Amino acid sequence: MKDSIHSTSGTVKFRLKDIKSKKETPIVFDYSFGRGNRLKYSTGYKTFVKNWDSSNQRIRAISTINNREEVNNKLKEIELNFIKSVSNLDELDRTNKKVLKSIYDNILGRHTQKTQEKITFFQYAENFTDSFEKNLITTNGIKLNPTTVRAYKQAIKHLKEFNKTKNYGLDFDKFDMDFYYAFISYLENKKFSINTIGKHIKNLIALLNRATEDGVNHNLKFKHRGFKRISEKSTSIYLTATEIEAIYELDLKSSPEWEKARDIFLIGYYTGQRVSDYNGMKKNQIKNFDGSDVFEINQRKTNKTVYIPIHPRIKEIMKTRYNNDLPPKMSEQVINKLLKLIGRKTKINELVLTKITKGGLVDEKMIPKYKLIGTHTARRSFCTNAYLSKMPVIDIMALSGHTTEREFYNYIKVTPQERAVKIADSAFFNN
Repeated sequence: MKDSIHSTSGTVKFRLKDIKSKKETPIVFDYSFGRGNRLKYSTGYKTFVKNWDSSNQRIRAISTINNREEVNNKLKEIELNFIKSVSNLDELDRTNKKVLKSIYDNILGRHTQKTQEKITFFQYAENFTDSFEKNLITTNGIKLNPTTVRAYKQAIKHLKEFNKTKNYGLDFDKFDMDFYYAFISYLENKKFSINTIGKHIKNLIALLNRATEDGVNHNLKFKHRGFKRISEKSTSIYLTATEIEAIYELDLKSSPEWEKARDIFLIGYYTGQRVSDYNGMKKNQIKNFDGSDVFEINQRKTNKTVYIPIHPRIKEIMKTRYNNDLPPKMSEQVINKLLKLIGRKTKINELVLTKITKGGLVDEKMIPKYKLIGTHTARRSFCTNAYLSKMPVIDIMALSGHTTEREFYNYIKVTPQERAVKIADSAFFNN
């Protein structure tokens, strides 16, 4: 065996608590992750220093140690189960010490039965969402926005309907692969799309992770690799620089609501932000550094502060229509509806093939591009057009909030032909 076991998030080792001890000393589970983060827990086993093989992290093969194989097998079981469970966590939970401690306790069977009345899954889930709605709790230092809370409540609603329809007796102990397949089948029969089903699964996993962290749930079968969000690549578009130009130049003076929706969308495009960050921006977010005006934006999803240069067209929008201020916040539902009308008026009529799976059946059809325009199109269009304009990817990601290049390249909408043209213009092909 090698010195350590490497997972996607950390390193597991077994050490002796006191390598100078003359007596038996505890064997310690040691997990290091991230920068300077470590967890150390007792395994419940002890041994003499002379009997410990530090390179293999196991009891030495000494004939007088009767339970050597039992202890070594248990250590192997601990590390394999721990790594498997951690690898199935989302990125935030992989660095959450409470979650990691709960996983370790579950593996060692250390959870004790509490004397107080048992909290059911539905009680916990409803208390959780109610607390967020009342702003009583935060997760990882970030308050959930109302849209996320509504998504959780929708998942809970469908779980309740499933439980009632199937008489499933759903509680924490029932979340396993049998439930997983039964719930997906139930939602498919209701003609939900794969991505909608996937969102409900994702929100269920988030609730179960939080319940595990809080010590309410001790069933980790939902961490099975197969118990995961399902999805299919949705049809998403970006608007070309020419199409953005046409939307900017469109005369909407006679339709103030259309004009405001268009302006908010353009602010999203020229900042590269998510709608939760660009809809409803305030003038006090404008800062000046070394003579340059920038927006200071605390991204809600990432909780990171970014600084975005203010595009001349945003300044023009502020000056000509909002008295040097920014447009007031508008309902996202209304913006999405108006953007499609604006797209039609701008004659963004290119036909786009869409595919969506509902109830196990694939529905394909060609629809005009304007019908796919939404608030999310602003950020995707910024990222794609900035990439095609040869802005360095690292700079685009710094503004958009993408954390990996792989995520970024999956997000932008660049055809192989467009990428080839961009590459052809590089220094390599021009020397």
